[in-house]
Amino acid sequence: MKSFPIILIGFGVGFLLYNLQVISFTPWQIVWPSLIIWLASSQLGQIKKRQRGSEDSWEIALWLIVLTVGVYLLLPIIGIPMPSIPWAVVWPLVLILIGVLILLPGKCSFIKVDVRSGGRQNSEHKSSSFLGEFNRGPTSWVLDDMDIRHGIGSVNLDLTQSIVPDRETHIDVYGYVGEASIYLPPGLPFRAECSLSLGEITVLDQKESGSHRYIRMESPGYEAATQKVNIRVHWKIGEISIRQIR
Repeated sequence: MKSFPIILIGFGVGFLLYNLQVISFTPWQIVWPSLIIWLASSQLGQIKKRQRGSEDSWEIALWLIVLTVGVYLLLPIIGIPMPSIPWAVVWPLVLILIGVLILLPGKCSFIKVDVRSGGRQNSEHKSSSFLGEFNRGPTSWVLDDMDIRHGIGSVNLDLTQSIVPDRETHIDVYGYVGEASIYLPPGLPFRAECSLSLGEITVLDQKESGSHRYIRMESPGYEAATQKVNIRVHWKIGEISIRQIR
């Protein structure tokens, strides 16, 4: 891990300059604003790569606001004056914005007809939400392809009583902060690919924790199986858990 010694050197240089009174701030003071700027910039970069047009407009607006806040917090620390913001007005407006996003009907869910390899038409359930919970199961339900994009909160999918089609079913989950949990029925072949920027991943008995974690796992005989699920979970900060009932 080359990044760790580089971070140590950066902190050492920062504290040395502070102790010599060359700069008026410590490295700790710029950590959180810098993290906010880095997170917002990385999310805007990923949105640009996706290029899904109007579907990404609310995400672009959100992360531009986060980026602006990070810059506003950082500049005064490094000695660049900024005009004061009337926080007594701003924070109620933020609460109103969050409330409106929660009340959006259906949280932008819709059904899309899609054609995958093999010429079969499948309906793909797509859900996009900024704040809250996404729950499916444990009661009986028909499993279909799913594309879930979540901001802050939790995603819980219980497939233990679901009706699994005779094909490869795709489950894609993308989130920023929170928890993603998927429960599989016994004996169901699956392929899982999970990545996490910071937190903990658990896939059956395999566990990884820390920063930039990644786990890929495939059941024996997955390729030859008729009923199977292909799971991809990509989260920023939080916890990913995939468990199979035995």
